[in-house]
Amino acid sequence: MTRTDNSIRNIKFGTLGLFLSYVVNFVSRRFFVMYLSAEHLGVNGLFTNILTVLSLMELGVGTAIGYSLYRPLALQETKKIQLIMQFYRKAYWIIGLSVIATGFAITPLLPFLITEETIIPHLYPIYWLFVVNSGVSYFLSYKRTLVIADQKRYINTNYQYGFQVLKCLIQIGILITTQSFILYLLVMLITTVVENVLISMKITDLYPYLRERQKEKLGTEEERQIKKNIFALTFHRIGAVIVNGTDNILMVMFVNLASAGIYSNYTMVTKALNSVLAIFYQSLTASVGNFVVEKENPASIPLFDQLNAATFWLFGFCSICLYILFNPFIEIWLGPAYQFSHSAVLIIVINFYIVGMLRPVRTFYASMGLFWFDRYKPIFESSINLVFSIILVKRFGLIGILAGTTISSLTTIFWFEPYILYRHGFGQCVSGYFIQYVRMTALTVIVGLLTYLLIGFVTLTNMYLEFLKNMLICATIPNVLFFLIYRSLKEGRDMRLLVKRVLVKRRRIRK
Repeated sequence: MTRTDNSIRNIKFGTLGLFLSYVVNFVSRRFFVMYLSAEHLGVNGLFTNILTVLSLMELGVGTAIGYSLYRPLALQETKKIQLIMQFYRKAYWIIGLSVIATGFAITPLLPFLITEETIIPHLYPIYWLFVVNSGVSYFLSYKRTLVIADQKRYINTNYQYGFQVLKCLIQIGILITTQSFILYLLVMLITTVVENVLISMKITDLYPYLRERQKEKLGTEEERQIKKNIFALTFHRIGAVIVNGTDNILMVMFVNLASAGIYSNYTMVTKALNSVLAIFYQSLTASVGNFVVEKENPASIPLFDQLNAATFWLFGFCSICLYILFNPFIEIWLGPAYQFSHSAVLIIVINFYIVGMLRPVRTFYASMGLFWFDRYKPIFESSINLVFSIILVKRFGLIGILAGTTISSLTTIFWFEPYILYRHGFGQCVSGYFIQYVRMTALTVIVGLLTYLLIGFVTLTNMYLEFLKNMLICATIPNVLFFLIYRSLKEGRDMRLLVKRVLVKRRRIRK
């Protein structure tokens, strides 16, 4: 199968699996708030964030190994793949055991994080279930990286989302019959273990040489390169964890447990949308890596331009829809008590847009292995985020924590990651990228304002009909305006080339 064939298959299976899993996830969350409480949501978000911090121990090993597998897979160097996977297995077993040990060791710190009185019993056993679930996921999951790097992400997708659906359905049954949070979490742990065992067996069947054990080790140069990338990615992991994994912790400490629970609903929606969009980019990463191995870096620029043009449309459209539909959706889904202010929603959407617009940059970044060049950037990003969040939360509350993330993104990743890609990846000047970024962002703001004003012309008294009306307008007006404007722009021509390439390959597959 060609790179495009694999990408299309990855996107197809990923989209279907993700859709099914998130439908049952949203239904499961509805039953969660019916039978438990906002405090339970807050604890769920807090412990998830603590384990996100502990995931620092992963150090970016998976990403570094994935990059190291592109060349031996393209050249069918079986022995080198075996050696890399043996190195990977050992690293992930150490990481998994370290996560469990450290998680249990910091148990005495929980009272310092949850300072308010809570009605939730058995907090320590609940926390330990989160710790064990996080740790055991490392023991067999390392094999997933091989099928993903080999452009067969759909295999991982089928297992991942299949078990997500099964887990949520069982958890819904547990909530209805017992209202037990501990049993709810036990289901999470059991499905994690079973899923990892079954997909490990499947991947071993696909790559029988994984059963063989090589007595020798990786060559000095290969191991040096992997460790160099891991060292660089360690800083990326630290930055990502502090930026994305501390908001709930700060809300629990400086605002309240319920606000952290409400915020987790908003992040669940943005993560769901990001996951849908990520299928497209993740499905291309291995193919881009294979393309870069075979071509010179400057030859990748037209492909990047095509992907970037599609991203402007995708994330511009999604950001407009999010701002307009976010609170009405939360009200229908969970009730008005679980809504944030429009100011908070706007900042959440801005953060979603800034990170989303970096998708093409990060896709090529990972494919080209450029981790080393910005290894210290995440330290600045995370430091700025933490400092501004703590300063602003004292005056603006929850909005201050969200604004801290915005400030850190604009002062670091927004400009530095594109600069590194163009400087060290393409060998080109980055100014054209930023001119395009400003122009297309201004276009998104104008289209968003026109859509928002149009929605205000007609209002309906029925909440459900009003939401349906707004959803139809959001689905139509921005896309029509983008289409009319894109037709005469370079971005439109770039995007048409990308769509044409995919459609041609799609016809060949059907034939």
